[in-house]
Amino acid sequence: MAKHDKNLDDFFKKADQDPDELKAYIEASSKGVDPNETTRLDKIAMFFKRAIQKIRQSSPTSSKDKEVSTFRRRMRILYRKILKKIVDRFSFEAGVDILDETSVLYRRNRIIKNIIRITNIVFLLFTIIGVRNPNYIVIFGFAIVMFAINTTLKRIINEQPRTLLKQQMAMYIASVYILLASFGVYIKLRVSAGAGNIVDFSITQAGYVLIYFALVVIALYQDARLLRVLFKWVLVLMTVIHITIMYPLYEQASSIESLYQYLVVTDYTVSIDIILRTLVLIIFNIALYSTVTVGEMMNEKRKQELVKRRDMEVDFKAVVGDVFDVISVFNSQTGEIDKNAVYRVAEIASRLGNILGLSPNVCTEIYQYSKIHVDRLDDLSIMEYENKEVLNEKDYQVIREKTILGSVIIKRLQLNQKSEDIIRAHFEKTADKRFAERMKRIQRSQEGQIILLAEVYEILRQSRNYKTALNHKRAVELLELEFKEYFEPYILDRFLKYEGEFEDYYRRFKMKAA
Repeated sequence: MAKHDKNLDDFFKKADQDPDELKAYIEASSKGVDPNETTRLDKIAMFFKRAIQKIRQSSPTSSKDKEVSTFRRRMRILYRKILKKIVDRFSFEAGVDILDETSVLYRRNRIIKNIIRITNIVFLLFTIIGVRNPNYIVIFGFAIVMFAINTTLKRIINEQPRTLLKQQMAMYIASVYILLASFGVYIKLRVSAGAGNIVDFSITQAGYVLIYFALVVIALYQDARLLRVLFKWVLVLMTVIHITIMYPLYEQASSIESLYQYLVVTDYTVSIDIILRTLVLIIFNIALYSTVTVGEMMNEKRKQELVKRRDMEVDFKAVVGDVFDVISVFNSQTGEIDKNAVYRVAEIASRLGNILGLSPNVCTEIYQYSKIHVDRLDDLSIMEYENKEVLNEKDYQVIREKTILGSVIIKRLQLNQKSEDIIRAHFEKTADKRFAERMKRIQRSQEGQIILLAEVYEILRQSRNYKTALNHKRAVELLELEFKEYFEPYILDRFLKYEGEFEDYYRRFKMKAA
């Protein structure tokens, strides 16, 4: 008769419910589909999975590795700490309420300011080592502008009171600055390189990539309108750079005919290069704009879901609090007065489970569940969460555990009420077939019946306003004659067979309570 150990969630779960996996299997089989059939793609995936497992298992660990394992472990911990700090510094999600636009934009501004700080170093390196004869006056001018922009950004971003207008101002300044700075660095590299060798030209092309990098940084703001407006200017400026800096067409523009001759006949590769660069820029922006638009849409969906969740938090806390209050009131009227009786019920129920051959763990669980409504009532309090406007995941987990505990306590109180109803109905001669059927539908599990039997025996021994206290012999007679239909025969049979032992249990724990 022994059963597997149960978790808190599963203790009062009905045994007549099929698992979802079993239902899905039966449904698939009825359609003529073999649920266990392995496709060719499944076989390929399993092959790669096994290959990776074999590679991991076959990687040797030398004795030298074992000697330095402590050092490596410390270095790994240090590496993870450093990596976490870097990730937090450049993470958009760290400690941000996404419903607060000012807070979100403030976080993005801080991250992009950090990116700009690193980018400035790259810009300076390009202007210093990117050409053979750097102009240090120009470089110094770049450094002054970079310092001024960074200082201004820091002041605007962190100035109190922190408002959305200030954060938007910082966003526009940062976006325009990194874009113009990338153009400036490229122009400086291109002009300084002139008609130099291939090394200077490749460095210049690397500077050209910085313009695309600037667009990616601007896209981090997830603002499609900002990207759309700036791209118009980028397209104009890039076209100007193509025809003035990269290919100085003004030198060939003495007349329209000469310009046409140069672009179409003499050196048509220039036209092809300009057109291809412009097309690449447009395609890149389309992809970037699509990504930002999708990101904006997803953020908006997240905001809507979070608003719904915040609304549900209020209702959830209120409902849970009301349920717990009802449990407290009910328990204060029934459990606190009979607390000693509850412990006797727990002892008798646990012993009956042992006699039935249940495992020690299940018997312990029966003992705990029998008295859970008086032992753990104080654990249901959610007073510490009532004043919190926003619940985090840890809060949800704690309240969820309290809710599960509350559901178990309600089930236990239901058993208590069921036993009272059964005995009252029989003593008042109101129990009929319909009443018996209704009672038998309530908590039919084996453990529930064990606790119910102990509960009924306890109430029969106690005095109520509708009956006097009965002795052990009379209580056992009534169990066998009046209440046998509410229990499985083997459970009642075991109780009756060892009824003398249960009387000893009752007397012993009654004397302890006294």
